[in-house]
Amino acid sequence: MGIALAGLAPHPPLLIPEIGGRDLHRIESTRKAMEEMAREFQKQEIEVILTISPHGPVFSDTLNILNFSSLKGSLASFGAEEVTFSASREDELVRIIHEEARKEGFSLKLLDEQEARKYRIQPVLDHGVMVPLYYLQEEGLDVPLLPVNMGLLEYEELFAFGSLLGRVLEEYPKKVGIIASGDLSHRLTPSAPAGFSPRGKEFDDRVMGILKKGNLKELMELEDSLVEKAGECGLRPLIILAGILEGQGFTPRVLSYEGPFGVGYGVALFHIQEGNLQEDSKPVELARQAVETFLKEGKLLTPDANLPGYLQEPAGSFVSIKTESGELRGCIGTIMATKPSLAEEIISNAIQSATEDPRFSPVRLEELPELKFSVDILHPPREVSSLGELDHERFGVIVEKGARKGVLLPALPGVNSVEEQLTIARMKAGIEAGTGEKIKRFQVDRYSE
Repeated sequence: MGIALAGLAPHPPLLIPEIGGRDLHRIESTRKAMEEMAREFQKQEIEVILTISPHGPVFSDTLNILNFSSLKGSLASFGAEEVTFSASREDELVRIIHEEARKEGFSLKLLDEQEARKYRIQPVLDHGVMVPLYYLQEEGLDVPLLPVNMGLLEYEELFAFGSLLGRVLEEYPKKVGIIASGDLSHRLTPSAPAGFSPRGKEFDDRVMGILKKGNLKELMELEDSLVEKAGECGLRPLIILAGILEGQGFTPRVLSYEGPFGVGYGVALFHIQEGNLQEDSKPVELARQAVETFLKEGKLLTPDANLPGYLQEPAGSFVSIKTESGELRGCIGTIMATKPSLAEEIISNAIQSATEDPRFSPVRLEELPELKFSVDILHPPREVSSLGELDHERFGVIVEKGARKGVLLPALPGVNSVEEQLTIARMKAGIEAGTGEKIKRFQVDRYSE
């Protein structure tokens, strides 16, 4: 199960019809985008919602999770006391996250009623959670909620905590949907609530461009002066989301952006890729074009600068070439990134697979029309402590001892068990079983013709 869908959602209370009233039409694009986001979450049959809010309790030295006995709230402070919210908790997931954070040395506070009283905090949901939740519940998605609140920490710490969340969620046996709640610049116009800055629109354009490309890690590279002038509240939730999605294959989709009240409202979705994704042929096209260009012209293919964002990030990959009857013709890959971008990694591995696999003669140009390409994009590997953590259909394996290393991809024909998978990986590396070898597993996003 694990992460199924993630999104950026703004949280102006005006998006609630009982509050927005006659002004709701002025943010019609945002309203429609929020409805579309809710439909996508419902369609994915999400079982748990994890929210990341900038408007709950925020501490300077720690993040926190609301762990109140009841997760409730209302929009009474915005003039709509009839609009109330109630959600159940996902206690097991909270426990696992807290335990993993403790093991890895992260500061994470579980905020219950007793803890809240110490800081004079009301034990209720904030509007950063409630506004997106309104649209999800209107669509009929009434599932347990896990409200995470950002901390005023360094971007690297927020990203690292997001990575921890991503690792936990990847293993969780329920479908999890994530909402990073945040508005963009609050300084787009002279009448904006935080005053006007000409850099407000520049900030919004930069952020929405990063989201469109899917290079979320670039959010941490925004200049401090730009962020300060923008007067935003969504950057830190997005950086946590970037950490969660690091190593995940995903397809970004910007649904809307507007700022009619002087505040930027952006809505975006990130569809998590699973297995063999026929709808995106770019990795396979790159591999085939790379081999064809090399065989015809003897040079490396230069990747297009407008490729999807995930192809511009570094990652390991394997390129396999097979005949029409399914016989292997070449397969070479890298466990970790060796090139600046995944696109360059695929190009290099495709050419090596076609011309340098020692098991086969080099591929000839006239063969290409009859050959099939597939590309496996690797998630970062993780060491396992027991065979129960392996699954030969879902995970590839790495068996290593000293400088020797054997790798086997998941879901290979003829490999019918974890034991067979490990045996083959050991044989490839010349490692005997039970000699102190390390075993790691990894997931792949598989693309094929």
